[in-house]
Amino acid sequence: MLTKPNIDIEQYLSKKKDLVDEHLRKLFQNEEYKEPKELWEAVKYSLFNGGKRIRSALCLATYESLTDDTSRLNDCLTACASIEMIHAMSLIHDDLPAMDDDDLRRGKPSCHKAFGEATAILAGDAMLSLATQILIGQTHEISECQKLELINTLTKAFSFGLVPGQILDLYFADKSATLNDTIKIATLKTAELIKASIVCGAIVGLNTKDTIKDKAITHLSTFGLKIGVAFQIIDDILDKTSDTKTLGKTSGKDEEQKKATFPSIIGLNEAKKMAFDLTIEANDELEKITIDTLLLKELANYIVNRIN
Repeated sequence: MLTKPNIDIEQYLSKKKDLVDEHLRKLFQNEEYKEPKELWEAVKYSLFNGGKRIRSALCLATYESLTDDTSRLNDCLTACASIEMIHAMSLIHDDLPAMDDDDLRRGKPSCHKAFGEATAILAGDAMLSLATQILIGQTHEISECQKLELINTLTKAFSFGLVPGQILDLYFADKSATLNDTIKIATLKTAELIKASIVCGAIVGLNTKDTIKDKAITHLSTFGLKIGVAFQIIDDILDKTSDTKTLGKTSGKDEEQKKATFPSIIGLNEAKKMAFDLTIEANDELEKITIDTLLLKELANYIVNRIN
């Protein structure tokens, strides 16, 4: 078992969630987000439905680890808003009848159950394009080069991560999958966006000319991929061992749909060990960067010790 955090990570997550939620609300105060009402209500319903904002917390923690300059914090929060839009749209689409067919998300009806399937699909489409637009129009202190880096990082995580990962997840339902297949699905569907969230924090936190930039991003990327796979392993374990009320989504869904999961391939105990081992490896990766990464390490430890 990994050691418990030395700081109050729950409090840290709560504060960062409030910051990100406030930033998102300000973005949606503009008149252009009022009509058609049903579309933007569906978007806001899915964005503000109780998520812990772990990806945003990782982005902000990376930024804070790299710089004390608060002048770019607002731009980092815009990057977080973009990340949350991509994540929320992926959950909307995951829950659709053609995908995982789930009626519950974070203790509330899934978007397609609350607003209808067509509106849910369009809400996801709107968030995906809006995620790019706000990085162009709502960032003011970073360079044009940094904006392009952010867009490239997040769109690659979607086009070459989330989407192929979902395809493979659907393909291997009710089919024999190896451990390598399961790791590939977890890497694409979950870890790539977690890695991208961390890299976005580094892009905003580091100036283009910082000499440690390339090295830092290399090791932070490896850290992100490892804790991303660990995150998915814990998700798989909780789906099997927890209950619907605690999870906020239908428990036992993976087994019902015969999904390729880590517990189904290697068993619960080995899956837990694999998650902890990956987190230790991820934290060791941070030792190769000459910055204070304590906060990132403790967020990684939180991920594998969480209950939902």
